[in-house]
Amino acid sequence: MSSGAQIRIIAFLIIGVVVGFGIGFLMPSLVAPVDDYDVIQARGTIVVGTNTNWPPFEIYNTTSAQLEGFDIDLAEMVADYLNVTVEWIDMDFDNLIGACQSGTIDMIASATFITEARCAVLQPVTWYIRTNEVVVTNSTWNPTITDLEDLVGFNVGVQTGTVEDEELSAITGMEATLTRYPVVVTMFQALDNGDLDAIYVDEPIVGLYSSVYSVAIRFTVTAPPTAFYIRYGSDRLAG
Repeated sequence: MSSGAQIRIIAFLIIGVVVGFGIGFLMPSLVAPVDDYDVIQARGTIVVGTNTNWPPFEIYNTTSAQLEGFDIDLAEMVADYLNVTVEWIDMDFDNLIGACQSGTIDMIASATFITEARCAVLQPVTWYIRTNEVVVTNSTWNPTITDLEDLVGFNVGVQTGTVEDEELSAITGMEATLTRYPVVVTMFQALDNGDLDAIYVDEPIVGLYSSVYSVAIRFTVTAPPTAFYIRYGSDRLAG
């Protein structure tokens, strides 16, 4: 099967199947259902929120003045299937969940992991990729890290609102030296400048930034699956 055919199948799955991902990931009874399908069709556009500093999933190409990346292409294919166009809204990652809940955006396409907390307020559609989370340091420093708890006492950066943020925030003693960044490139700059000892991010984004900064992966954690999110009640939008 060609890669193009595989991507088309994934796009159809995203539209067609709601994730039933274990106990606790079911639609909560307190979430008021809203069907956005008719609104999207009448408007002729699907408003998609993303955070464009997370390559290779989403990035703004300053040369072409276009959004690029895996999530960008996949969301455009979803729009084609619905026979509408995409209106992209770029925002801080930490604001995406609230924006989708309020109806400011119709869908999140931003390398968003499936978690119980997110599924309590928004509906994930079929997961399409699974990656790793990694602890990254300057290439000249190689600490012994066998668990995330080993980061306590070090200055560590995470992107605000990510699963990495949630995981490190839950570790006793970590908060005092944990710094949150709305923009991931600023975090890599802080690591390069020596303001941070380590950062905790999704593994795929390290590839691009490692071509700019001298960094190395020191510890790896298996991440939850990644999915797009819509509001509960949009059954026809979900399939």
